[in-house]
This record gives sequence, C-alpha cells and structure tokens, in this order.
Amino acid sequence: MTDEVNRKAVLVSAFKSGVFLDAVYKCYLAEPDEREDLPLEIVNLHNDGHINVLAEFENLNKEQGSGPGFFMTRSVFEKALPNIKAPIRDVMRCVLQLHKAAGQDMAAGTIFSAYISHCEKDPARPLEAMKLIEKEHDQFADILPATVEAGSRKDNPYFLAEVLRLSQHPEVYLRRRAVFSLSRIEWPNGTRVPDEALSGLKKAVIEDDDELLASVIKSAFKLYLQDKTTEASAIELIDSALSKGDDFALHAGATIFGFETKEIPASLVDVILGNLKRVKPTNKGTLDNIDYGIAALLKDDRAEKAIRFLEEYLLLHAGTLTIKAFDSASSEILTNKTLLSKVTTRWFLNGARVLCESVHDIGGRLHDGDLQIDVDAAELMTKDLTHMVFVARKAIGYFFIKPVTAASILISLMRMAPDDETLEHLGQLLFDPLLVNYTGSAREYVEAQTQQETGKVKETLVKALAAIEAYLETLRGVPDLAALHPSQAHREAYRRHMSESTAASMKEAEKYSVFLHLVSRSTLLYGRKSISYVHAGDGPPRRMEIPLTSHSVQMEVPRMDNLDQHGLNYMLRVFRAERFRA
Repeated sequence: MTDEVNRKAVLVSAFKSGVFLDAVYKCYLAEPDEREDLPLEIVNLHNDGHINVLAEFENLNKEQGSGPGFFMTRSVFEKALPNIKAPIRDVMRCVLQLHKAAGQDMAAGTIFSAYISHCEKDPARPLEAMKLIEKEHDQFADILPATVEAGSRKDNPYFLAEVLRLSQHPEVYLRRRAVFSLSRIEWPNGTRVPDEALSGLKKAVIEDDDELLASVIKSAFKLYLQDKTTEASAIELIDSALSKGDDFALHAGATIFGFETKEIPASLVDVILGNLKRVKPTNKGTLDNIDYGIAALLKDDRAEKAIRFLEEYLLLHAGTLTIKAFDSASSEILTNKTLLSKVTTRWFLNGARVLCESVHDIGGRLHDGDLQIDVDAAELMTKDLTHMVFVARKAIGYFFIKPVTAASILISLMRMAPDDETLEHLGQLLFDPLLVNYTGSAREYVEAQTQQETGKVKETLVKALAAIEAYLETLRGVPDLAALHPSQAHREAYRRHMSESTAASMKEAEKYSVFLHLVSRSTLLYGRKSISYVHAGDGPPRRMEIPLTSHSVQMEVPRMDNLDQHGLNYMLRVFRAERFRA
C-alpha cells in the first residue's frame, strides 16, 4: 500500500512539474511485477481530477530520441483508456495523435482497440463520436472505422445506415473512410449481410478516386468473409475496382492476396492476379504482399497459377525487375524439387534472359552443398536434339560456376534423349566445357553418377570420363617449359595483389554488416587462445578462454579462365543469349 501511495505521489508531482510521461516510463521499467497496476492508478488519478491523462499523452512523440520509450509508454495509456472518464472529443483527439505519432510502425493501429473498448463502456460515446466526425471530418475522419466497429456491436442497423449515408458525403476523404467502415461492421454469427451494404459499395465503385476504390476492395472482401453467399457480388465489385484503380487499389488487392490467400475463392484468385500485373516494380510494399501470396499458392494445387504469374510479370518488366523481388516465392521453389524442376525446364526453354537469370538466382540461394536439378519431362514437350541441347547450353551458361548443378541437368537430359546423336551431343557438352574446366567437383559427381546409371546413359558418362582422363594425361606428358611459368617474384607479387584486393573487398562488405556494429573486435597477431572477461551482475568478472582453430575456404577456378579467359567468356555469353526464332 505504501508503494502505491508513493507511486501516486510521484505521478502527481511529475504532472505538476511537466515531466509526467518520463515518470510513467520510469515506473513502468522500475516495477515489472506491478505493471498491471500502473494503468489503474493513472485512471484513478485522472478520474479524481488530480491529473489530465489525455493532455499529457497528446505530447507523446516517437521522434523524441531522448524522451520516454514511445510504445512502452503508449501501452500504459492503451490499458488505461477503456476506464478513463473524459469528453469523447478529447479522447478522439488524443487517440488520433498517438496513432499519427507512431508513423508507419506495424503497431501503430493497436491504439484503436483501446478506443473501441472505451466506446463500448458507454453506448452514448460512439453516437456522440459519429456526430463529431461528420461535423469535423477534416480532424476526425480517420477514427470513423473504429467508432463504427464499437457502435455496431450495440446497434447494428443504425450504424449501417449512418455509414451508407456518409458514403455519399460531398467530401471525398470522409467517403473513403465511410466505405472502408462497411468492413468494420460486425454482423451476428449466422446472419446474412444486408443487401444495403452491397448496394452501398456498388454506388461507390462508380467513382474514379483510387483510395476510395481501395476501400471498396477491402470492404467487399470482408463482407464475403462474413457471408459466403455474397461471393459473386464481392468478386464483381473487386474486379471492377481493381480494373479502374491504380496504386492504392492494387495495393489493397495485393494485401488480400498476400494475407488471406487460403480464404480467396479460385475465381477471385484469377481476378486479382490478372490485375496485379499492372503493379509498378517500384512499389516494393505491394510486391512484398504479392510475394507472400505467390509463396502460399506454391504450397498447394494452385502452384501453376503462381508460376505463370511470376513468368508473365517478370517478362513484362524485364530490365527493371528480377526474381529477387519475390524472396518468399524463390525460397518456396528452391525447397520443392518438383517446382524447381518445372521452373528450371520451362524458363530455360523460354530462353528469355530475365527468366534464365531468375533460375540462376533461385539456385544461388543454396549455400550449403551442391544443388542437383532434374529436368521436368512434362515441360520438355519436344524431346528432340535441338530443344534438349538448347536446355543443356542454358544450364551451362547460367550454372557454369556451379558445375555439379549444370552436370545434374545434363545427365537428367541424357535419360530422356530420344537417340544416340542427342546423347553424343550432351556427352560432348559434359566433357567440354564442364569436365575440362572442373576436374574436381564435376568429375567426382559424374563418377558417382556413373555407378547409378545404366544402359547408354552410363556408356556416355564413361566415355566422357575417359575423354577427360586422356586430356589430362596428354597435359601431363607436356614437359615443363620455363617460358610458360611466371617467376617466383611475379607469383609473390600476384599473391600480394590478391591479398590486398581481398582485404579491401572484405572491409567494404563489413560496412554493411549488422552484426559487426553490435560487437567489438580485436586483432590477434599470434597465440593459441583468446581470453576475455564477462561482467555478470554484481559479482566479479568471469574469465572465458576460447581456443583458436584454423579454418579455410576452397574454391575451384575454371581451367580455361587462366588459359583462354576471353574465349570462355564469349562461349558462356553465347549460351546465355541464344534464343529460338519466333
């Protein structure tokens, strides 16, 4: 009891001194076990007239770096608000100010839940708030949806009628909020959504205002979720709004697609995807939502729609967009061998640079082990020499620095080869350029695969291995020529150059490291272990010893990169650039 009295005295004194928010924050941090009591104490002080909570919290500003922790302090107000007694106008103004101060933070809207609870305490509050919103819409329009949600829980028909009336208001900003508020009306479980609600949206969708059309999309989908019998009308409304709308409407459609994927009926998926092709590549937030939706489709029987959308969208924006914009979708493709095979085969066959680079980027996301890809026979409709060799050359062109991946695609193609001529061409590509350039990892992989294959495929692999062995044996037979070997001084100079270049590259990369900004670093010139002291609590520092171990990284360099760098580069460019004639 004494602590409670002292805390109240501190809060009252801080209020009089103009540092009330700082005191609230300190009390919140100082007494974790009594955090639930703090809002109640603030309520009592306010309702008894000792402090003015609303006036104080209106001054809470997220941008004040030296001020109290914004969201921690605001959470105290959120817990106190439902029980605060104050004019509804003051409450609305304070809530909107705290919402605005939170900026674009995901937690910005949590303040409205507390406002709804406040309105529910007294049925007269949302009624009075509605009058203020209409009268001073330039100040209070943003709180309309929360007010409607609170009021509709008590008087559903009245607030529906009010929202429909405001949706025809002369001021467009209020119309936008009113149309959106239709999605916040709560209908009793098992009841149908009134026809008036859909009629109101049909009147709104004839407008050309982009933000209002976005509100139509959100409300139409929410009405569908509440009453599945409205599916046809909801889809028609969403299609109409998306077709007419621009950035805001498309973002609303992408949000539904990204976060409500499982609830979207099949016909609506087609409508949304058809319109989302118009999304500008610069609208990253909208693309992120699309990415979430595509990743969700890839997990079920709608994967074909997702792949088709990705393909068409990437081709539509070739040169300005890559698959890297669809991070979640790329991860889903990479982890699903069937999807990876389908996408690789289809996009390599297409030959478009943006699609082939997308396959390369997806494969490049795997940093552990060697990625092996099989060709999808269903995608390789025409199994002739031309098409199969075309895919093989694309695989080499885009996966050349991942020789095992390229070799796995070639061997997969061999299994489908319709004749000996196709097998021979694929075997020749396996030998040169893959095995000629990579006598380590690629050769080991082919040797392992030889033990698993049968028939003519095995014969082709054995022939390729024999060819690379004969090639290496010939090289071993060439006597050492001093003129072809750089001197010791030149080799040391090159090593110093490479060391300095690598060090500079690492320092440049470290500038963007999040981790290195959180820790301190020290350089050890020599030793077998490092010793540090960790301070924990009030006790003495604890000694920690970390033994030093060596680590190394091995990278296989293509043989021809040293012997004929320009010739190798030209060949790979040809493989990547070639296309079928239209």
